[in-house]
Amino acid sequence: MSSGIQIEWSDAFQEDVAAIIHYLEYQYCSESQKRKFFEKLANVETRLTIFPLMGMVLQDSKYSREYRKVRIGKAYLVFYEVLVDEVKVVLHRILAQEQNYDVLIREDTVSYNNEKQ
Repeated sequence: MSSGIQIEWSDAFQEDVAAIIHYLEYQYCSESQKRKFFEKLANVETRLTIFPLMGMVLQDSKYSREYRKVRIGKAYLVFYEVLVDEVKVVLHRILAQEQNYDVLIREDTVSYNNEKQ
């Protein structure tokens, strides 16, 4: 039975996954360890398509969105948002549990100013 819920990776989430893979390669992890990471990630995505509201809501008034978090294995937390009207779940970040996610969740897009000061 298909729930019809789509999973979307934000740019920040894609960067996080790439950083994790880079770290695993730097640590000379085996291919089976990398495969295990992706299996855990796929498992979380599957569960989110069935139970999108399963994660704990971040209770902080500074966020304009209703972010949720769910654990992936022992080392990582996935931060996501459920867009009910669009029938999709947006994965925003995947961070190591010891990281200070408070400052790493991006609410706004970054804008750069090329003017010299």
